[in-house]
Amino acid sequence: MKKRFRQHVNPLKMNAMVPRDEPLRIPDGPAVEVELGCGDARFLIRMAQTYPDVLFVGLDIRSEFLELGRAEVRRLQLDNVMLQESNLIVDLDRLFSVGRVRRCYINFPDPWFKTRQHNRRWLNAETLSHLLRTLQRRGELFYQSDVWELALDALGLFEAEPGLANTGEEWSFLRHNPFPAQTSRELSCLDEGRPIWRMLFIKLDADEEQGEDEAYD
Repeated sequence: MKKRFRQHVNPLKMNAMVPRDEPLRIPDGPAVEVELGCGDARFLIRMAQTYPDVLFVGLDIRSEFLELGRAEVRRLQLDNVMLQESNLIVDLDRLFSVGRVRRCYINFPDPWFKTRQHNRRWLNAETLSHLLRTLQRRGELFYQSDVWELALDALGLFEAEPGLANTGEEWSFLRHNPFPAQTSRELSCLDEGRPIWRMLFIKLDADEEQGEDEAYD
């Protein structure tokens, strides 16, 4: 009988709210790309196979899913994947040094539909500011979801951040996934014909932020 894992874990449980004591030990040299909420790491593993010179870091609060990913990493003998249990609500400000990450992926985050559960969503203005600090100059932030309300909230959050610029037109979504990998959720959506809303933002330099501000004066 196939073992079933809980799809959702409350990140506000007391034992989950204890932050990490120290940052991740990231080796010097390789470019670093991070998936926030990686699940079984299907997406990252495919990316790691395609780009062997990049270090891919997967973060998730669900240790059972990470073990599935680690088993696959061992089977494929990949040395450029790191999977770490993490509560993104409390850990994002201490995981990476400033400017160390080239790209962040947010793939199909848990929507926590009920209004009283919205505080369990990890992506907000505070955590976005932590992400921006970890992104390098011209670093990228990729997001996709099949939940319209959640995608629209994320788009509004990113568009309101002066340190980010939409790689398409303002307040627009991407037509396709620009990367050669798909999550299990993405494949399910594609098979069933469900829409997916995607966006790709780039971190601006300080002078570019200044230029945007001046354009609105």
